[in-house]
Amino acid sequence: MFQKEKKSINFLDPVTTSEDVLGNAYVWLFNIGKYLLLVVEMIVLGVFFARFTLDKKNNDLTESINDKVTLLSNDAWKQNSVKFENYQKLLLDVKEVRESQEIRSTTVSEILSGMPSALHLESFSINKNKVSLHITSTSLGTVENYEFSLKQNIKYSGVSFNITKKAEVYEVRVSFNIES
Repeated sequence: MFQKEKKSINFLDPVTTSEDVLGNAYVWLFNIGKYLLLVVEMIVLGVFFARFTLDKKNNDLTESINDKVTLLSNDAWKQNSVKFENYQKLLLDVKEVRESQEIRSTTVSEILSGMPSALHLESFSINKNKVSLHITSTSLGTVENYEFSLKQNIKYSGVSFNITKKAEVYEVRVSFNIES
């Protein structure tokens, strides 16, 4: 398999040469293959030890997520979450109303202060410029005076009264428009 070469002065020439495939594989394995084997072993060991680090990080993250899930699944937390969501919605609605709705407090105050004390207000509604009142009274004269004062007021138009009598009480439905 191996042939012994003659001794020569040239030290760069190989002492033995192989001419068959098995011999070349043997030489390659012990000269180059051992270094490749060492590199592969180092990579495998690096991956092996990196796996410990990655598993520890994964376990820590999983534990942290499970703790947060446990906290969020608490009934008190759920109720508080719903409560604060409702507060947020309410605040958004209040903001929208505040920005888009016309303030009518002075108009309502004028209408209510102009009503005689002998009249009892049962219900009141205002929609845009349309006002509706449901009034009860025991005196027809007070109702007629109130009707006259509303019809004489230039701020109101289309004043209409619907009066019905039930026992000793007059029920009055009043509607009119507010002039802008």
